[in-house]
Amino acid sequence: MKRWSDTIDVNVPIEYVWKYFDQSLEQTRKIMPNIEEHRLIHSSGERVGNVYRQAYQVGERKEEYEVTIMEHEDEDSRKKLTYSYTLAGVYDIQATYLLEKIDEYKTRFTYSSSNRPRRWYLRVLILFSNDQAVTNFVRRVKRVAEEDYQKSEG
Repeated sequence: MKRWSDTIDVNVPIEYVWKYFDQSLEQTRKIMPNIEEHRLIHSSGERVGNVYRQAYQVGERKEEYEVTIMEHEDEDSRKKLTYSYTLAGVYDIQATYLLEKIDEYKTRFTYSSSNRPRRWYLRVLILFSNDQAVTNFVRRVKRVAEEDYQKSEG
């Protein structure tokens, strides 16, 4: 299994950043523009255990998978969302978004991801992968949140 993680400070209130992880397609697409579908297909009655059908497309390649919410925490100064899914039948992926309130207008955002190949020969490929996608993602969340917040305040 390979793990990646990155942390960045976002200059907006914690609730403002948290809205991007509310499971709505509109908010999800702002930080993950390749997502084409994100809809609830099974409700557990709580957030944990909910299952969503998600589809994304990059170029000609389109993937569909089921995303299961594994952990959901929504406190005033700390928010956490962990989900898992299997990509293309060959990788088990788990991702966590952690938001921590620094002050009224600053939030620390940590994104962690793990990737476990289901086939032994893919383990070699994953050894050579880097954390660039994780770094790009945390930067995109920061940019989108700060730009949206400035527009809403200005």
